[in-house]
Amino acid sequence: MKAVLLTKHGGVDSLEFVDDYPTPSPSGDEVLVRVMATGLNQVDQLILRGYPGIAIPLPHIQGGDIAGVVAGVGPDVQGWKEGDRVLVFPIRTEPGDELAAKGLDNLSHPWQFYGMQIKGGHCEYVAVPQRNLVRLPDSVDFGDAVQLGVAGLTAMHGLSEKVGDLQPGQQFFIWGGAGGLGTIAIQLAKLKGATVHAVASSPEKLEAMKELGADFVYNRSEMDYEAIGNAVRGNAPAGIDLILDYVGPGAFQTNWGLLAKGGTMAFCGILTGVETTIHLQFSYLRQLRFKGYYLGNRPDLEQLVALVADGKIKAVKAAEFSLADAGKAHQFMDSNTGIGKVVIRVD
Repeated sequence: MKAVLLTKHGGVDSLEFVDDYPTPSPSGDEVLVRVMATGLNQVDQLILRGYPGIAIPLPHIQGGDIAGVVAGVGPDVQGWKEGDRVLVFPIRTEPGDELAAKGLDNLSHPWQFYGMQIKGGHCEYVAVPQRNLVRLPDSVDFGDAVQLGVAGLTAMHGLSEKVGDLQPGQQFFIWGGAGGLGTIAIQLAKLKGATVHAVASSPEKLEAMKELGADFVYNRSEMDYEAIGNAVRGNAPAGIDLILDYVGPGAFQTNWGLLAKGGTMAFCGILTGVETTIHLQFSYLRQLRFKGYYLGNRPDLEQLVALVADGKIKAVKAAEFSLADAGKAHQFMDSNTGIGKVVIRVD
């Protein structure tokens, strides 16, 4: 089968497009998925460069986003047949996992993330357990679906009652509001009746965020962290009830100072590092909450697919590339010029 292999850590020259990689065979309760679309996430960029703490056996196939059709089934599969349209839930857990059975997949241990601990979707075929499949309605394009698998799932879970518990009338703030995660988060926050504050890096991105429903937008190319914090406080004097952040230490002090009393910072990324400091007295006097989380759970993804199918939110594509041009997709993502999700078509 065709695949893009990460042969070493570094730049896009570490990626090799091949057409003779072994096609997997489904066994047991596994389903063979013919990948129609996949995508890029920030974690793919980190893995490409060899980010410390993310150990990946090489050669590796990236891609946590997998949308396609069932091309074959193992002998123990029930309820799925060839031709079914599917989106793959990106966390693979062990059979019989009690937490996964309760819909708490991202709390299970051990678990594996497609494109990280196990080979992902930057290829033609992937064999996955049937429990990882989410039905994809005909009305949802494969290219739209891949925004939901990782980025959308992370946004959905972050705003849910399990993490941020965003409520009507509350103030919501997000950095990177024009990316794959941010464009979904803005729409979900508006559906919940929140006032949305979003940050991006160009006038075009600010306009796109407003079209998606953002009430207040801030240009980080013209303002530093402190200036953005001051501007947000001017629009939300009582503070922000929920901040969704994957920037990390670079934005932490600004985030923490923006929170309203009893506010929550939902944290899901390490783009600027892995360590920071916290003022404990300020934190307990204002009863602030810091909630780290990773991805989400299968019910979140099923709800998200339904919202897109019903037209309540929409996927936003920044650009589309062929599988052979995966390196160009990485370069485009590095340029930070796109609005929405970087999609790779495998069909």
